[in-house]
Amino acid sequence: MFLLLALSSLASRAPDTGASQCTELNGCRRMFDIVWGCLVTVVACIWVSVHPNVPAPSPKEPEKSAGQWNWLIWHLRDTLGPLKQRLKLMFAALLAPELIVGFAGRQLWMARSFAEKYDVSLAHGFFIGMGGFIDDDGHPIVTCAQISANPDLLIGIQSVSTATLKDKSKGDLFSKGIALCQGLWFVAQCIARRVQNLPLSELEVATLAFATINAFTWLLWWGKPLDVRDPIVIHSPRPAEPRVPPYVSRVTQLLILFTGVCSDDEFAPGATGVTSVPAFWCAATADISDASYTLAMACEFLCAVLFGAIHLAAWGNAFPTPFESWLWRAATLAIVAPPAILVCLTALDAFSNVVNFFPSDTLGNAFLSIGGIFYATGRLFLLVLPFTTLRALPYKTFVDVDWSVYVPHL
Repeated sequence: MFLLLALSSLASRAPDTGASQCTELNGCRRMFDIVWGCLVTVVACIWVSVHPNVPAPSPKEPEKSAGQWNWLIWHLRDTLGPLKQRLKLMFAALLAPELIVGFAGRQLWMARSFAEKYDVSLAHGFFIGMGGFIDDDGHPIVTCAQISANPDLLIGIQSVSTATLKDKSKGDLFSKGIALCQGLWFVAQCIARRVQNLPLSELEVATLAFATINAFTWLLWWGKPLDVRDPIVIHSPRPAEPRVPPYVSRVTQLLILFTGVCSDDEFAPGATGVTSVPAFWCAATADISDASYTLAMACEFLCAVLFGAIHLAAWGNAFPTPFESWLWRAATLAIVAPPAILVCLTALDAFSNVVNFFPSDTLGNAFLSIGGIFYATGRLFLLVLPFTTLRALPYKTFVDVDWSVYVPHL
């Protein structure tokens, strides 16, 4: 809603004086060039970086005698199911890219853990964690408890070749190459503008932050199969055990969203009714080690600090009003300080067992709650301000980079 108000305000504003002052034919850029370049970069980076888990099974096909309307509904449900899971990850990457980095990091460490423990490839490890293997009943095989309870499952997983898993992946070099080139081109423009003392708009600074953080996500998920629609069935001669419907509380769902870790109970060997892993599933609590979890959290906090630090590049920009200038600075500090403190606390907690940061859990929870409120408020303002400030950009913002300085020419 805030974003729509900002855009409507921008659309109804008076003609921009900065853009009107830049009259050189080949040395200026338009407002459309700035906005379009930023939006394309953000969408391309997020679209390529997110690697969703295996979605729920496709709905059952209607009978051949069914009408065209029924077939149309089936095709829509079959298409929108996986797309919904991907869009959910993209939305999270847009609002909180550092959470997706932490999620990707936990999945990578779990994939390595599975690969070492069961003597399989990293792709197999990712495939286990993302719900790519299911048993004869359609139940995802994602925990060590399941594999330990039925050794035939491990034999079946090891028999699947790495080439088969790569063939399941929908990733292609063309789409990744386009996104990579767009991201590198945008970063090169930002660097060149700084070298030539040309200011970046606040929208470009925010876009640079998103592109940088999503690059980490892309690297962490480099070996994860992309857009796998159908899981691989691992057949087992052992009879199925009695099944009971799982129960996932609201608190557990929020825990899955923010940490990517939930209880073993949902995927215990005796559970049923679950045909796919949650969108933010990483591992069962019994499978992920404390060291891996702490390291992933530290990386998550570091990315949050980096994301905010990049916004500091607009600290001295000429804002439309002094209020917006101080609001940008306050919002930037609000998203840098809390995760920076948490990084220090996490590091001290990881390497020292004698430091007690908070005398009680109540004080610790209060710190996290207050820090979370500051962080969320700062993020909200940094989503809106890049668009509201477009109404009055300085003249030099519309001056294009002189690439002839770097390219040899006659």
